[in-house]
Amino acid sequence: MSACTYCGRQNEPGAQFCTDCGKPLTQAAAAKAAVAAAAAGAGVSRTSVLHPPPPATAESHACPVCGSTIDPSQLGRFTPDRRSDQRVTLILLAEAGVEVQRFERKQTSTSIGRMDGDITFVDDPFMSPLHAKLSWEDGRLEVRDLGSRNGTWVFLEQPHRLVDGDQFLIGSQVIKFRRLGYPGPHSADADATKRMGSLVPSADIASLTQLRSDGSSRDTIQLSPGRDVHIGRERGDWIFPYDPSMSAQHATVRSEDADFVLLDDHSRNGVAIAARGAMVLQHGSRIMVGDKVLRIELPA
Repeated sequence: MSACTYCGRQNEPGAQFCTDCGKPLTQAAAAKAAVAAAAAGAGVSRTSVLHPPPPATAESHACPVCGSTIDPSQLGRFTPDRRSDQRVTLILLAEAGVEVQRFERKQTSTSIGRMDGDITFVDDPFMSPLHAKLSWEDGRLEVRDLGSRNGTWVFLEQPHRLVDGDQFLIGSQVIKFRRLGYPGPHSADADATKRMGSLVPSADIASLTQLRSDGSSRDTIQLSPGRDVHIGRERGDWIFPYDPSMSAQHATVRSEDADFVLLDDHSRNGVAIAARGAMVLQHGSRIMVGDKVLRIELPA
C-alpha cells in the first residue's frame, strides 16, 4: 500500500494519484500535474502542451479555426468544394455523334463565332460573327448567347419546366412557349343570350407556336391543365411529317397542374432549349451554335 503524504489515505501499489484528494503520489505524477496547471493558465489544452505541433514553416499552413499546423498534402481536405481544374474540351460532333475535332481549352472563358472568337467556324452561315461564350463562374461552367441571330441551344439532359418565352428545338422546328393566364368569366350579353363554344378543355392557359425562319408564327396548339401534348413526325397530338430530322415520337409537353414540363422521348437528335442568360453545363452536355453541335468534356 502507498500512503498519501497529504491526507494519509492508503492507496493501491503503483497508483500515481490519491483516490481521496487527487494529489500526486510519485514524481512522474507531480510533473504531469505541473504541466496541466501551466496549460490551464495559458488557455491551451493539456494535449497541445504535452504534444506541441511542429513549428510553422514557409510551406506549412495554419488552420483558421484552431491555429494548428496543417500538412500541405492534406490541404485538399480542408478547402471548399470548388473546382480548381478549369480545363474544358469542346468536341465537334457530326451525324450520329461521330467525333470530328477536339478543342482543348485551359482558359477561364472561351468565345465561339464565325469570324471572331477563340474558336471559329468560318464555313457556318448560320453562326453569327461572335456567337456564344463559355466561362467558369464560381466553379461552374456556364454558356451565354452573345446576341446571335439564331441563338445558342443547350440539349436537354433532364425534364425542363417551361417558362414564358422559352424556345425549344425539336427536329428542325423552333417552338415558342407562351403563358396565357387563366381566362376570366365572360359577361352576359345585354339580352342574356348565352355564347356558343367548346366547353372542353375549359381553360387554355398556355400555347406552343411554330416559328418560321423570319420569326413569324405559323401553327399554334393550345395547352390546358391535365392535358399532355405529344410531338413527333408520325405519332402524337402535333405531327410534322415533312421533318426528316424529327423522330416518329420525339417529345412531350407534360401538364403538371398549372405548369408544363418538356421531356425528350428518347429521340434520335434530342431536344434543345435556347439559352436565356447563363445556363450551367455539365460533363457530357451538348450545345448547338449555328449548325455545329459541340459536346463538353470536363476533367474528373
